[in-house]
Amino acid sequence: MATQRAVLVLGPGRSGTSTLTRALAALGVFLGTRFRRPVRKNPRGSFEEVNLLRLSKAVRKEVGLRAESVRLLDDAAWLRPELGRHAESMGQVIAREFAGHPVWAFKYAGNGRLLPFWLELLPKLGIEPAFAFAYRNPLSVARSRARLDRMRGRPEKNNLEWLAHVVPYFHLLEPYPTVVVDYDQMITAPERELTRLADGLGITPTEHTRAATEEFVAEFIRPEWRHTQCTDEDLAADAAIHPLVRRAALALSRLARDEVTMRDEWLCREWAEIRESHRELAPVLRLVDRLQADVRFARWWDLSRPLRIGWNKMPLLRAR
Repeated sequence: MATQRAVLVLGPGRSGTSTLTRALAALGVFLGTRFRRPVRKNPRGSFEEVNLLRLSKAVRKEVGLRAESVRLLDDAAWLRPELGRHAESMGQVIAREFAGHPVWAFKYAGNGRLLPFWLELLPKLGIEPAFAFAYRNPLSVARSRARLDRMRGRPEKNNLEWLAHVVPYFHLLEPYPTVVVDYDQMITAPERELTRLADGLGITPTEHTRAATEEFVAEFIRPEWRHTQCTDEDLAADAAIHPLVRRAALALSRLARDEVTMRDEWLCREWAEIRESHRELAPVLRLVDRLQADVRFARWWDLSRPLRIGWNKMPLLRAR
C-alpha cells in the first residue's frame, strides 16, 4: 500500500507549469527545499527541486532526447540498463528530501516525456503517482516561446514540440488522480481552479492552506504577467496549427472545463486516434531531430571557427 503520493506537474514549456506548481505549494504540497534559481523566462522562480531536476535531465539524455526533441521513443528506450542507476539515485533523493511528507510534487518541463520511467519507479518506492497537467492554448504557448526563442516559437516547430510533450503518454494517466488546469482560467478564476486542484488530488484544506491560497491569489497571480491569451476559436482559425494539435488541445480544454473526464468514452476514443496519427508521423519526426542536430553542429562549427583558426596557426607562430 502506498505511503506517499507524488504529484508530477506536466505540460509543455510556457504552459503555466510554474504557476501550477506554486498553486500546489499553496495547497500544502511539499516541493522540496532547494530549487533552481530564477531565470529570465521564469523571473519569479520555476520551483524545480534541483536534485530531481539534475537526475531527470540525465534520464532524458540517456534515452536520447534533447529539450527540443520531437521524435517518438520506442518501448526499448525504457529498457536500457543504465536507467536502473538513475532510478536508484532518484530513490535515494526522494527518501532523503521528501521523507515524512505524505504529498509532495515535482515539476520539470520534460516530465511528460519521461512518464514511463516515473510510472515504473514510483510504485516500487511505495508512492502513488498523481498528476497536475498545465494546459495552455498552443497558440499562446508558441507566442510566449517566441519571446525567448524565435525558432522554437514558430507555429510549425511549436506544433511538433507541443505534440511530443502531450500526446504519446497522456493515456497512461487514466488510472491515476489527474487534474488538467487551464492557465488562463487559473489567472482569471484562481479560487475555482485551486478548489478543482485540491478536489481532484484529494487534498483537504486546513486553516494554514486557506491562508496560503489567499496569499497565492493576492500576491502571486498577476494578469499583467500573461502577455498572450488565445481562444479555441483562434486556434481553429489559424492555418499554421496542425490538425492534431487542434484535436488534442480541444480535448484538454474540455478536460479543464470538466466537460469530460479522463475515463470518458469520447476522450478515450479521440485520444487513441490522435496517438495513432501522431505515430504515423514518426519518420518525419526523426528527420526533424536529425536536421536540428545538423543545425546545432553547423552553428557550433561556425562559432568555433576563430578558435580553430587560432589553434591551427599556433605551430606557425612557434616556428617563427
